Amino acid sequence: MQPINVIWLQGQGCTGDTVALISASEPSLVDVITGVLPEVSGINIAFHPTIMAPWGEAALAPLEDAKAGKLDPFVIVLEGAVPDESIAQKTGGYFCGIGDMHDKIVTLTEVLNDLKDKAAAMVAVGTCAAYGGIAAGKPNPTGAMGLATFLGKGYKSTLGLPVINVPGCPTPGDSTLKALAYLVLVVRGLAAVPALDEFARPKFLYGEKVHHTCPRAGYLAEGKFAHHYGEPYCMGLLGCKGPIAHCRVARYGFANGYGGCPSTGSPCIACTEPAFPEPPTSPFLQKSPIKSWVVEGVADNIGKVKATLHRLHKRRI
Repeated sequence: MQPINVIWLQGQGCTGDTVALISASEPSLVDVITGVLPEVSGINIAFHPTIMAPWGEAALAPLEDAKAGKLDPFVIVLEGAVPDESIAQKTGGYFCGIGDMHDKIVTLTEVLNDLKDKAAAMVAVGTCAAYGGIAAGKPNPTGAMGLATFLGKGYKSTLGLPVINVPGCPTPGDSTLKALAYLVLVVRGLAAVPALDEFARPKFLYGEKVHHTCPRAGYLAEGKFAHHYGEPYCMGLLGCKGPIAHCRVARYGFANGYGGCPSTGSPCIACTEPAFPEPPTSPFLQKSPIKSWVVEGVADNIGKVKATLHRLHKRRI
C-alpha cells in the first residue's frame, strides 16, 4: 500500500500527548511504525520534534519536502494550541517556534499556513490543539486557540475532511493511534469517514459519557455517594464532571487497560470538553451543573418505575 507520512507538530502544550502516545498498547506505537498491523502498515513518522533523530536544519527538511509536495499523501497532527503571533509581533517577538532555518525562526503558524492546503487530513490531538485548552484559559495572553479556529470555519483538507479533534488532557495514546489508524484507512479508501459529533470528535471514541461507563455507576444507582476522597462510592458530590464529559477512559483505562480518573479515585474534570478549563468544567472540584443531575435523576426514576411495573408481566423464554 502507498506509504503515508505523518507530520506531528507541537504548539503550546506540555508534550503530554506525546508521552501518552509512547505508552499506547492497543496498538502500540512500535506496532504501527513497524507494520505489525497490515491494514495500517506503511506509516512513516516524517517529523516529530520529540522522537525524531535529526536535529538542527536537517530536522526541518521534511517540512520543506511536504511544502514541495514530496511527502504526499501526508497527515498533519497537532499537539498543543496555536498562538496569535500578531500579538507577539507587536513587540518584535514570537510565541511558538518550530526551529531555526537559515538563521530565521520558523513559527508554528508559518508551517500550518504552508501545509494546510496540502494535507490529506488535519488532526488535533489533545484539548489544547482541539479547542485551546489550558493555553487558552483566561486571560489568554497569547491569544491561544484550537486548530479549527486557526484554520477558519469551513476548512477542509485535500480529502474534504474537517479538522478531526481527539481531545484529552492528555489524550490516551490508544485513542490517538486508533484515530490515526482510522484516518489512514480513510486516506487509502478502505474505510468511510468516521461519524463525528458536534465538536468534530469521532463518535466511536467519544460517543459515551464518563457517567455511563464509570466503574462507580452502580453506587450512583443505589444512591451511595462519597463524602471524602478515598471512599469507593460515586464522586458526584466531590466535583465529578462525569455527567457532562465524553470520554472512554472510564471503560477502557488510560494505558494498557489501567488508570483513568474515576478508577483511581479522582473526580472526572471533563478535560475532553471544548469549555475546558473554563466553567462548567471548573472549578475542578466544584459540583457539575445541577441540570445534568436533574435530567439524570428524572430519567433514572422513570426507568426504575418502568422496570418495576414490567415485573408484573411474566417473561416468556
